[in-house]
Amino acid sequence: MTTEKLKRANPMARWLSSTPEQAKDTGMAMVLICLLLGYWGKFPKFLPVSLALLLLTMVWPNAFRPLAVLWFGLSHLLSRVMSRVILTVVFFLVVTPIGVIRRLCGADALQLKKWKQGRGSVFVVREGVVQGKDMANPY
Repeated sequence: MTTEKLKRANPMARWLSSTPEQAKDTGMAMVLICLLLGYWGKFPKFLPVSLALLLLTMVWPNAFRPLAVLWFGLSHLLSRVMSRVILTVVFFLVVTPIGVIRRLCGADALQLKKWKQGRGSVFVVREGVVQGKDMANPY
């Protein structure tokens, strides 16, 4: 079974595999972290480590494949969780107050107060033939 068929058959397989490009990116990220720690973190021992990691990334990038699986798996998990958290916060901090304010001001965009109050209909009757310009802005 090829890796693409395996990924389609098992969604977890996408988390547990990495491409050579992802392994190379992980190696470069490790080089950057070591350089930053060596320069700003006042740990001069990390500068030769970063050079060794850079050489390893250029010569044998698949050495970082297990770390890439963890790195990209964690990023995938965080993206799935945080997108839901952010959308929930936006909904309760932006959309809900706007709806409450509109309700307090008496806005009734759907004409729910008129619904089934009498024999008349709340539907808007359109006269004439529908043309292409009528479809340009249906709202």
